[in-house]
Amino acid sequence: FYWDLAMLLLMVGNLIILPVGITFFKDENTPPWIVFNVVSDTFFLIDLVLNFRTGIVVEDNTEIILDPHTIKMKYLKSWFLVDFVSSIPVDYVFLIVDLETRVDSEVYKTARALRIVRFAKILSLLRLLRLSRLIRYIHQWEEIFHMTYDLASAVVRIVNLIGMMLLLCHWDGCLQFLVPMLQDFPEDCWVSINHMQ
Repeated sequence: FYWDLAMLLLMVGNLIILPVGITFFKDENTPPWIVFNVVSDTFFLIDLVLNFRTGIVVEDNTEIILDPHTIKMKYLKSWFLVDFVSSIPVDYVFLIVDLETRVDSEVYKTARALRIVRFAKILSLLRLLRLSRLIRYIHQWEEIFHMTYDLASAVVRIVNLIGMMLLLCHWDGCLQFLVPMLQDFPEDCWVSINHMQ
């Protein structure tokens, strides 16, 4: 329960902070940013491993499956691929690129770093697939706390809907700025027109 609660808070933080960082922070090689992402990726990789050993609650809440082989097969067939892709540690790529580009010549270094940083920014968006974990945790907690009452279930669903709408609006706002930025702010884009580069 405590691990799931910590992962839920870390997930919500990632789903809010990552789009802002990817979109608006020009220098992503700052130590606090790298530490945040490396710590997050490490926790998500640990969670990925723990999911192979976490019991599965059957839909009717009457039994919990604890057989390791059954848990492993069910996880591999369901959410493993999404969890694995969302846990790829992209910031290690940033660290390697940063170390490599210090050796190269200036012109080559700049051209290559810009291409790799743009690609890494797009790869960083894969972390937003962690939204699937958030949805799964909320669904698990509804089952655990037996939210069968009509009023409690309706309130939880309304709060989930409002939260998802706010999160998607946040992502959309960040994406509206990210697309022109990846194109080096063309003259006719809304960011250049409003002098908001």
